[in-house]
Amino acid sequence: MAALDEPLKDGNIYDINRKVVSQQFDIDRKGNAYYAEIREPARWMVTVFRIAKDSLNREGETNGRGEEMNLCYAGHPTGMAVENAENGPCVWISSYSSRTAEKSYWDTQTISRVRYAPGKTFLPEDPQLEHFWLPHRGSINVALDEKNDQVAFSFYRIPEDSEGIPPGRSRRVRIYRLSEVLSLPEEDITLPNSWIRGGEGEPYPADSVSVTIHARNLTRLTAVAEIGTHTGGDNLEQINSTAWQGFDIDGGRVWFSEGGGHTGTYVTAYDYTGEVVFHRTLAAVSVECDAWEQYRLTDSEKRCIENEGIRIWNGSLCLGFFSIRADTGSRSGILRYPLPN
Repeated sequence: MAALDEPLKDGNIYDINRKVVSQQFDIDRKGNAYYAEIREPARWMVTVFRIAKDSLNREGETNGRGEEMNLCYAGHPTGMAVENAENGPCVWISSYSSRTAEKSYWDTQTISRVRYAPGKTFLPEDPQLEHFWLPHRGSINVALDEKNDQVAFSFYRIPEDSEGIPPGRSRRVRIYRLSEVLSLPEEDITLPNSWIRGGEGEPYPADSVSVTIHARNLTRLTAVAEIGTHTGGDNLEQINSTAWQGFDIDGGRVWFSEGGGHTGTYVTAYDYTGEVVFHRTLAAVSVECDAWEQYRLTDSEKRCIENEGIRIWNGSLCLGFFSIRADTGSRSGILRYPLPN
């Protein structure tokens, strides 16, 4: 298995050329892969595809999409995590997103948790969904470290709760005990922002409503830690000078990935004090290389390979990618690397 900054080897391939336009991914303890895709043109819906371990693809030809579960109004899923719960895998993903002028959905207000159920479509208010809430601006995203009983939420603080935040560190990652989060009682919470939703083809007519939900209020808990990751690239290493693509937590580290389709993909890690402990490193596969054609990821015409998430799984660092080829179109995949010290 090659390191992150080395040419790709066969041992790095976990699943490739999947006919999915992935925005995020995860892998459960059995090795099944999950991809989250915003459905076009129905941007109010996110589909989570599950690929069985024995159906993983390591060949150059595009492969199928696996089982499907749909989540309405899950927004732009830069954060998704799969929990290995006793009653079956549960998906953690954002919810109660609002429509923009471009009819995309952003500004998610909660994180939801639901057991993975192939063939099902869920609305945010369906009783199968649990919701978790804390005050925040913009969207909120999630990551899990089950072996250390931790769950993390990434968000921006509301203005009245932002005193003392260092410049360039406004994106917060707050870590809680997973067992404490799941033990919180539900309470009625009126979401602070109106839910802007609906339109042609959607479950609701176009409207804007105030919503009161049953949710677990994270402000009732004391966090394990909270750090600020760099924003805007105005720092010595230029961390987050490209598009933020997700985060994960593992063993006291916050892993952070960034990169657009043509900028290269970079990985950084922080400890729970906010210090950089793995310096911003370029993933070699994200710039033109022999692996593009060898594994048919992208080509010299499209030159598009965009990071879509980072996960620490089974002792490895895994990166999700979306890419395009001129001959056969879009595809997604998961590459696996040795976990840096």
